[in-house]
Amino acid sequence: MTRVLLVGPRGHGGEEVYVRSIVENAPPGVEYVPTGSFHEGAPGAPCRRLEEVLLNRIVHPLVIPDMGFRALALRERFDLVHVHAHPVRLARRGTTPLVMSEGSSSAVYLQDYLGWSDARLKRAYARARRVYRALGIHDRLLNLERVSRAYVFSRWARELNVKWGADPAKLDVVYPGFSSPDPVDRRGRETFTFLFVGTDFERKGGFEVVEAFAEVVPRHPEARLVLVCPDPAVPNPDRAVHSWVAPARRERVLARLAELEKAGKAVRRPLLPQPALFAEAYPAADAFVMPSHAEGFGFTNVEALSFALPVVSSTVGAIPETVVDGGTGWLVSPGDVGALVAAMERLLAEPAGARRMGEAGRADFLARFTRERFRAALARVYRAALSPSRGAC
Repeated sequence: MTRVLLVGPRGHGGEEVYVRSIVENAPPGVEYVPTGSFHEGAPGAPCRRLEEVLLNRIVHPLVIPDMGFRALALRERFDLVHVHAHPVRLARRGTTPLVMSEGSSSAVYLQDYLGWSDARLKRAYARARRVYRALGIHDRLLNLERVSRAYVFSRWARELNVKWGADPAKLDVVYPGFSSPDPVDRRGRETFTFLFVGTDFERKGGFEVVEAFAEVVPRHPEARLVLVCPDPAVPNPDRAVHSWVAPARRERVLARLAELEKAGKAVRRPLLPQPALFAEAYPAADAFVMPSHAEGFGFTNVEALSFALPVVSSTVGAIPETVVDGGTGWLVSPGDVGALVAAMERLLAEPAGARRMGEAGRADFLARFTRERFRAALARVYRAALSPSRGAC
């Protein structure tokens, strides 16, 4: 049995979901010992609390906005340490192999969310790299010197990390793994329902979805829209540094959404736990729509593919790698409401064609994104880290 200390975020949306999925889908022969959140360790690996506090209060503000540092000591034997998303400092590590992972890159947040230029990011990364090396902080991008292997979720993310200095010889691609639901029979439905699911209504393109649907529904009375999201009237969580929607537009679109709800054409539902989302929302839908403005990967797009839903999304991040434009869905430029209208109307005009597109998406999902394939790929990364001939500890 391979004993792996697993360090990852808690309370950070998709990152926490991903760490939980690692535990639930351990490769054969792997036993995980997960740590808690900040200032919490695990049996055999206590948190070095004072060190962690100092790193996050003093060092973190001087480098780059990131997930935050973890500091742990290995008091017992672990065959391997796997750290997701955090920069980390490990005392008493010795020769224990270290695997680090991340969905995409901090560059996505710094540039797409905060608007940093290439020049500013280059300076910040250079400064952070010097600090990390001096303090012995391991990072999946900026300090891979004593990291055995690292991986990201997509080829797009790999290219981005290599661009900003990651060692390509150590960096793999491991697609996340998802459950494979039973097929859904959508033949004979009298309505055609578009589903939107997003914790961040603005960034995920929710306002564009409402605007496009409002144009579509007068020509297609069979169209329906279901929004699974927080209250759209509440500005997105990054409003202190970035707003995706101007105030006047926000008011106008919210008023239009209220009209659509009153007419029975649109329904808003609060965020659902995953079992309810899988049992109710995805099976009842006929297409999935999420034209995100910024995205590292896009878990819900892949979940929709697993339910044989054609996906209407955007050309950002890794989305063109997960959704085949014209094959398993349609991709539009972020913010392009006209293109979104056209994509939605293509699906409405030929429901049988939409179902065929959804079936192609499910086939692609089964070929690339199942839990079984994820476990096998993660096992290969661990074997490479554990192998003296390939490890770089």
